Amino acid sequence: MSDKIVQERRLQIWQTETELPPEVFEAWHKPDGAISPVAIVATVDPDGMPRTAPFGSLRAITPRLLRMISARYHDTYANLCRDGRTTVALVAPPDIAVSIRGRARVVRERMNVDEHSAVLEIDVEEVKNDMVRTGVIESGITFSPRDEIRDWFEAAIGEAEDM
Repeated sequence: MSDKIVQERRLQIWQTETELPPEVFEAWHKPDGAISPVAIVATVDPDGMPRTAPFGSLRAITPRLLRMISARYHDTYANLCRDGRTTVALVAPPDIAVSIRGRARVVRERMNVDEHSAVLEIDVEEVKNDMVRTGVIESGITFSPRDEIRDWFEAAIGEAEDM
């Protein structure tokens, strides 16, 4: 392939955006309690060290707003309450690999379906395309609730979606 063709292809690939591109929004905007791809949420510990945790409850509400459920005893929740800066990563087939930088805030400290869980929203500040165009993603991280908590999970997702 000529250098000119390679350069033209690079120019067609987006680098950063201020909101979720349509394919990323669609991956996280699931109707009626459908399971979303797992998000990896990065936060900052009190000592300044980065921490990550997977979340299966993250939803795209709009291209500029994400919503997630977190247990109030979880380190991620404590870190986001103390310092709302976060980066959220999504890897999904066939070609979505993005990191979303934003700020989180608690919008419901105690959920109606579970007093130990909270709802947080993340204002999207920047979406960075991390996908390489030399391959495809064949699988992503998926989450399924255990049978004994399926009703709780569906009720919690429903509550977060209906806010």
